Amino acid sequence: MNGKTRLSVALAAHPSVLEYIISLNPHDFQRLRNPLMNKVMPPRITLGRIAAMVGIPEKELVDKIKEIAGITQDWTDDSTEHEAMPQSAKEKPSWLVQCAAGSITWVDVTPLDAHLGDPMPPINIAVNTSKPGDVIGVKHMWEPQPLFDIWHARGFEFWSEQIDPDLWHVYIYHPQKV
Repeated sequence: MNGKTRLSVALAAHPSVLEYIISLNPHDFQRLRNPLMNKVMPPRITLGRIAAMVGIPEKELVDKIKEIAGITQDWTDDSTEHEAMPQSAKEKPSWLVQCAAGSITWVDVTPLDAHLGDPMPPINIAVNTSKPGDVIGVKHMWEPQPLFDIWHARGFEFWSEQIDPDLWHVYIYHPQKV
């Protein structure tokens, strides 16, 4: 088990791992109690991403999960801890500054969030059908950091801002060279 390990593997190791993960960030991870979200979220997110989201060292998170699960094997150093996880930039990117407000295609997943539904399908549809130069705006109750990994790997650019405690605006830019 290491930073590349999917949350689904860690949760399968011991039932108490779920409570530990939720305790790290109840706002974002409480939804793991919902059976649908517990099914769809854990295979999508790595332990390295969780560590980045909650601001603790990857090794510390993995070691604690191993302790909870009674796993005694040594830490393997093939983790992603030394690699920077894709994150939203601090400053608004130029592609968003130059974008006309009316040209953003919005996807509001807050109703899904409120009912602990899966926001990924409508977000994926919008991103996958976008054309070069398009900007997709997502209204979300959480900052969807696991999606940052996917977008980064596909060459999309993104930026997020917290509007209030339960509302994030996330912008995804489809560059000319995806």
